[in-house]
Amino acid sequence: MNGSFPYLMIAFMGIALVVYLMVTDRRRMRLQRLRVKKLYSSPMFEAMRPTLVRAQKFSIESLTIDKTGFSLRFLFPFGYETHFRMRDFGYPNLTAEKQEALLLLLEEFVPKLTTHECYAFRTIRTKLLDGHVEYQYKYIIQTDYKNLLTRAPYYDGSLQSQVW
Repeated sequence: MNGSFPYLMIAFMGIALVVYLMVTDRRRMRLQRLRVKKLYSSPMFEAMRPTLVRAQKFSIESLTIDKTGFSLRFLFPFGYETHFRMRDFGYPNLTAEKQEALLLLLEEFVPKLTTHECYAFRTIRTKLLDGHVEYQYKYIIQTDYKNLLTRAPYYDGSLQSQVW
């Protein structure tokens, strides 16, 4: 009995730690969800709605979210890029929590970004000289999916052969 008591205590402490982590993660997700709802009802969302509607129509090559806003690069029309900068609309730079809320909002509004076969997600963490940390989130199109989209007009018949 005395030999198994330390193992039993370690097991109970491990279970308590797992339960604590699950509760804190659930609380964090609930707060994040409230931030997204608040962002949906804000005038800032109404300002970015035209950009997001355009993003739903065209194929996105990359999406970058940083503290100043977000930028979208489209595959078609080639080289077309649009930016939503917070300062252009009179808003301050985004905090890390607001950046995550904006990321979740963009994932909900443009759901094709969350397809793992089509887009890769990256988080870039930059430590500044003053000790602060800045985050940048990126969705980048996968090469296979990009090739599929660029070759699609040749296979669906929309590109007609010309008689010379």
